Amino acid sequence: MTSAMGLVIAFAQDFHRRFPRISYKSFLRFNCLLSFTIANLGLNQIIAWSTPVLMFLYPLAITLIILGITSPFFNNDPLVYRFTTGFTLIPAFFDMLNAFPAPIHNWSLTQGLLAFAQHYFPFFDDGFGWLSFGIIGLLFGLASQFFIQYKTDDSSQEEVEK
Repeated sequence: MTSAMGLVIAFAQDFHRRFPRISYKSFLRFNCLLSFTIANLGLNQIIAWSTPVLMFLYPLAITLIILGITSPFFNNDPLVYRFTTGFTLIPAFFDMLNAFPAPIHNWSLTQGLLAFAQHYFPFFDDGFGWLSFGIIGLLFGLASQFFIQYKTDDSSQEEVEK
């Protein structure tokens, strides 16, 4: 109970500091009402609606962790991070669609997108559709880094020769 009260108070204080026009009490009431509403949905509903968010975030988190560990090999180049994360976003979106509860999962648009992903994304049915995209993004990022570095080295050598 004390943790919940501390979180509600911290939320209200922080948001009041960021948005001083809205009173602290308004943020406190809003947060209590929001917490009450979410708590009354029931654990099954909370899990059902939070799973898609987690399925979207976990491939991105895994690729960022792997890139963070291996960053000394590519000099922590932001371009490698951008390509890898950008390519991983595509199947992460489809994983999120696949994890939605029945009301959204059964839409014809969702079913069509999932059929496309199951047909064209390797390992999608096993939950690893992001893996091949992440590897391709990593390879594109490393190739881009190599060519940019090669071009920079080549142009700096031309300046030295002049």
